[in-house]
Amino acid sequence: MAKWKELKNQILAGTKEDSQGESNTKEFLESLCEGFSARGRIPLGLQHDISTESVGYIENFALVPSKDESEHWNLVGDVHFHDVDIDEALRGFSYSANIDMVGDIQEKALAAYLPYPDYRNEKLLEAISSVGDGIVAGAWKKKNADPVSVSLIISFLLFTASPAYTNFWNNKVSPTFKRIREQLGKKHKVEFVQVTEGMRRESFGVYFIPSGGGDGDFAPLLSQVTDAINMVKDHLKNDVFAVEKGVHLVKVRFSGREGRFVLLAVEYLDGSVINHSC
Repeated sequence: MAKWKELKNQILAGTKEDSQGESNTKEFLESLCEGFSARGRIPLGLQHDISTESVGYIENFALVPSKDESEHWNLVGDVHFHDVDIDEALRGFSYSANIDMVGDIQEKALAAYLPYPDYRNEKLLEAISSVGDGIVAGAWKKKNADPVSVSLIISFLLFTASPAYTNFWNNKVSPTFKRIREQLGKKHKVEFVQVTEGMRRESFGVYFIPSGGGDGDFAPLLSQVTDAINMVKDHLKNDVFAVEKGVHLVKVRFSGREGRFVLLAVEYLDGSVINHSC
């Protein structure tokens, strides 16, 4: 049986500049705190790796003045964890927030979010957003041990199995993958999230994770994405928690052995997570 531990009012993020040279504004932390509090609980992973299983959760978020430096602010929360030591638990907390900066922000259908310091390059953002109408480029603000390695593409067009989605993929998604690789190189990893609809009519993201150890040049095929989303929908139809709680995020990971994406984890709106072997 898991032995749970708790850390009260643990500092999760702050306005002070971090080791990578990136800093947060008080306004950014306020929006982060508001978003976390609305969800109630945030799952706790390991080593900032979205593919790892949850080892706990964080709740009771608040923004408070720094005790050491009066001009700075800290986001704090109560950390609950099991089966890892305190240092691992604290290193495992990872936040992620997206900021729209360039492009058709009011008519956003697809967005590419770049890590620090790439999102400070306005010409780079313009090059990506110019792929087509409805495309936005911006910042992927996150706490991460290696913040320069991964960009994120999010499709906000609700998934529907129709020629319209095929056209959207061919004209928006695939060219955006290509443009990022052209600008940042094939070694730069790009991950993908497709928004779809849950059993409670809620919108949630399907997060496509490359296989472990794969090179940065990996990009999912339309057929692989379509098959994975249909697999997720079939799974959720038989998931009682998906109906009772609603879904926030589903993680799928590419299996090179099977040549397809397989179910990794389902994260519900209340912050609970069910991990699935793959």
